[in-house]
Amino acid sequence: MSSSRSIVVSVIAMIVAIIAGTVGFMFSEQLTFFDALWLTVVTILTVGYGDTVPQTFYGKMFALIIIPVGISIVTYATGAVVSMMMEGEFSKTVRRRKMKKKIEAMTNHIIVCGFGRVGEQVVRELVKNGTSVVVIERNVDSLEEMGDPIPYVEGDATADDVLIAAGIERASGLVAALPSDADNVFISLTAKGLNPSIQVVARAERPESEEKLRRAGADKVINPSFLSGRRMAMTILKPVTVDYVDTIFHDRTGQYAIEEVKIEPHSSFVHTSVGDQAVRTRFRVTIIAIQRQDDIIGNPTPDERFCAGDIVIVFGEKRALEAFEQAVNKK
Repeated sequence: MSSSRSIVVSVIAMIVAIIAGTVGFMFSEQLTFFDALWLTVVTILTVGYGDTVPQTFYGKMFALIIIPVGISIVTYATGAVVSMMMEGEFSKTVRRRKMKKKIEAMTNHIIVCGFGRVGEQVVRELVKNGTSVVVIERNVDSLEEMGDPIPYVEGDATADDVLIAAGIERASGLVAALPSDADNVFISLTAKGLNPSIQVVARAERPESEEKLRRAGADKVINPSFLSGRRMAMTILKPVTVDYVDTIFHDRTGQYAIEEVKIEPHSSFVHTSVGDQAVRTRFRVTIIAIQRQDDIIGNPTPDERFCAGDIVIVFGEKRALEAFEQAVNKK
């Protein structure tokens, strides 16, 4: 029987015992309802004030019966309450220990600071794409209620020890998604101090905070209000275009995706052109752009040649993208 059900049973048993005791003392001791109720409660709880005691033979016999019954019920109820408290605390402690060990073993994961409206969407998208995530949040109730809980660290994301507990030194990226721009500036600054190579994406609520976040070390700054407003306007002006972009970025079937494929020095694609590889014909994927160092080559022509270190941004079906990536990385 579960602890919560045991408590319900013990409460019902207590009520029944009090009613039976009250009625029994009213008849055996000829007491008023309140006096009989008082005598029943102090008898069951073994308080024994001594102001009201059974005087008759039948009253004393009835008390001899109700005392052990009452003690048994109270003991059972106390045990159920203590058990529920201990089980909850014990399971929570075990769960947090397992989570701590899991976080300590993680590498190249993403740390998300804040699990509010923005942070939750970031986490869900990362998990959907199979990325390891650690959340830093002060109020972890919503995280603990999840069926498959995300690894988290409870605390202030601006504190060094909290970021270290989240594995900042081993993480590949950090998302500062707190609603306060000042907190996100401090997180960006602290994260870069603890791990200079980490990629930081920060949320900005005010346009004037964007430059401050970049100076603090944020590699990318996102203003959700600006993006949402622009998206709403584009939905009115160019609904078909927006629907197509949604297909690319928010395909619910998981059939289509955008991938970044790096051209390694050993790749057979090096020094060959887009036309030589017949990318669209062979792999049925579309090259959207090629990033070469700090330059972006959009919609590359068939004569554009691949170089070692290029990052090719491609769109297509997931199976086609996997085949393309395997071909690019093949020696």
